[in-house]
Amino acid sequence: MLFEYINLLIGIIKLILYKIIYFNRIYFKGIPKMNNGFHFAIKRKSTLNMGRKFRTRYNVSFRVYDGGKINIGDNCFLNDGCSINCHDEIDIGNNVICGQNVMIFDHDHDYKNDMTKFVTNKVKIGNNIWIGANVTILKGVTIGDNVVIGAGNTISKDIENNTIYISENRIKKKV
Repeated sequence: MLFEYINLLIGIIKLILYKIIYFNRIYFKGIPKMNNGFHFAIKRKSTLNMGRKFRTRYNVSFRVYDGGKINIGDNCFLNDGCSINCHDEIDIGNNVICGQNVMIFDHDHDYKNDMTKFVTNKVKIGNNIWIGANVTILKGVTIGDNVVIGAGNTISKDIENNTIYISENRIKKKV
C-alpha cells in the first residue's frame, strides 16, 4: 500500500513537470491520478485535455502530433499498457474504462502512396463504455453510448448505442 502512495506521489510530481514543459498543450480538471509509469509526447499546436477523476495504471502513453487533439471526459480509467496515438482528433466521453493494452489510433500510414505520410480520421468514443483488454480501435470509428467491447477485438467500424460487441466476427448484441 505504501508503494502505491509513493508511486502516485511521483506520478503527480511528474505530471506537474509535464504541465510545465507542455504549458499550453496539456489541460486537466483537478489532479489526475496517474502512476509514474506514463509518457506524454505532445507536439506543437497539439493538445491533451483530461477531465475530472481521470486515473491510470502503469505504462500508459499519449502521443499527439500534427495539431492533433485528445479530449478525455470525466471519471475515465486507463489500465496498464494503454496507448492513445493522435494526428487528428480523439474524443473519449465520460465514464470510460479501458482494460490492459487498449490501443486507440486516429490514423494509419498511407501505404498506397507514401508510407511516410498518414491518413487520418476522427475517433469518437461515447459515454459509459467498457473496453476489454487488448482491444485496438482504428481511425474513423464512432462508438455509441453504453457499449461493452469484449477483449481482443479490433474495432474498424462504428458501434451503435447500447451494444455488447463480443467477437472479432462482428457479432453484436443489443442490450
